[in-house]
Amino acid sequence: MFDLLIKGATVIDGSGAKPRVEDAAIDRGRFAALDRNIEADAGRVIAADGYVLAPGFIDIHCHSDFATFDDPQSEIKLQQGVTLDVLGNCGTSLAPLEGDAGASIRAESDSDITAWPHPLDWSTYDEYIRRVEETGLSMNVMGLVGHGTLRLAVMGYSDAPPTAGQLDHMKSLLARSLDAGAAGMSTGLIYAPGCFAKTRELIELAEVAGRRGGFYASHIRNEAEGVINALEEVIRIGRGGRVPVHVSHLKVAGCNNWHLWETVVDKLEKARAEGIDITCDVYPYFHSCTTILALLPPWSLAGGMPSLLPRLNDPRQRRQIIADIKNGLPGWENMYHNSGWQKITVSSVQSAVNKEVEGRSIASIAELRQVDPFDLVLELVEAENGVVSIISESMSEENMVRFITLPFAMIGSDGSPSRGRPHPRLYGTFARVFRRIVRELGALSIEAAVHKMSGQTARRLGLREAGIIGPGLKADAVLFDPLTFGDTATYDQPRNFPQGLLATIVNGVVVIDGEQHTGVKPGKFYKS
Repeated sequence: MFDLLIKGATVIDGSGAKPRVEDAAIDRGRFAALDRNIEADAGRVIAADGYVLAPGFIDIHCHSDFATFDDPQSEIKLQQGVTLDVLGNCGTSLAPLEGDAGASIRAESDSDITAWPHPLDWSTYDEYIRRVEETGLSMNVMGLVGHGTLRLAVMGYSDAPPTAGQLDHMKSLLARSLDAGAAGMSTGLIYAPGCFAKTRELIELAEVAGRRGGFYASHIRNEAEGVINALEEVIRIGRGGRVPVHVSHLKVAGCNNWHLWETVVDKLEKARAEGIDITCDVYPYFHSCTTILALLPPWSLAGGMPSLLPRLNDPRQRRQIIADIKNGLPGWENMYHNSGWQKITVSSVQSAVNKEVEGRSIASIAELRQVDPFDLVLELVEAENGVVSIISESMSEENMVRFITLPFAMIGSDGSPSRGRPHPRLYGTFARVFRRIVRELGALSIEAAVHKMSGQTARRLGLREAGIIGPGLKADAVLFDPLTFGDTATYDQPRNFPQGLLATIVNGVVVIDGEQHTGVKPGKFYKS
């Protein structure tokens, strides 16, 4: 007798192979059998004629770190068919924590930390994993070690290069975390303190990850006019650190830079031909979302918020910050230049007094309040202690499609659970791929899309028993209608769940049944 029997599904197994109609039997958290007609007793039988059975989708790039604790049911992701979130991206992870690292990370988070009001009172990655498992999860997670977290633990928000001792300390923290089960190291090179790191520091740390079978994932230093130099840096890190490298949310921002897409692809393909194991992820939108602090020049962020706020109150330094935003700095990705104030929207704030600005552009808020938009940005930083999310319309859909169809590209939502009006990618990324990329544009076959979300991603993460449907493999799976499965979340109504999902299965247990979360928590922390 099996735990679960799925009858008559169109199986897309995650390998890229063509669909086939089969029954699938699940027992004790694994696929027990796949055949044209399985006649056996089961605890439950699901009639799946006309539905696709695919491996559970893997979100290789998300920011659900705090949501693991304050929303362990993870319905936002499970309703998209996502069964595994990769945490610790863009240089920020919730371990290892030393000094004031935990307090700094929590203070700058835009997560609704309400249901889990406890302090970040662990230190090591081992302790962090145990705390996650004790909380109980409805989906699986695994993690990267954030380079920014390492720097915060050892150096705080210093913009200086590390001493030999400090670098050794970071290497030691990283090595212990990788040995505990982290899959690699991530960087966020437009954010403090990661933006202060030189390439040599990153190579030495990435080498630690490579020696332990991990990979290096990077929000590169510039995704706009400096994108080619930034890609060359990540390629140097892969070469010098002898480590697989992964470019997070590959894009070219700013309409004046969109023509660079061909050079971007050429750089990546030549690196792969050289033997560098470089991959990327892409989200199926042409608006980005980040912190308002990314609008400020890097020098102003040295020392963190305790140093930034006095700078904003110093007339000379305030004028310099505004001048740098207006005029730019060599090598710095200037998001104002990418979009202009008309196309940068406030997504979320902390305070009730500024709630009215959510969903409005910087330009329209400035007009409403009759202030200069540059001053408005700094006033919001001050009033909200830097915790403001912004959405920027800076990319082209054509380039997004070009990147998402690259054979070495995967799907990552970059979604961050937040207050206010989150980017719709949080609720819609994986379903949107099927609606927009597969059905409307015809840019990917359905089996290629599934492969990018499952088997291909599992290989990058070193997961041998996940991401593929096959006998003996982990039974993380999704059942969806291939004709209707799609996103419904929009920028005006970003919290809408997708349509067309029949079920999401985690470790052999049905977690989403129709439109309902069953309340069970069979998720695990996957160790690399």
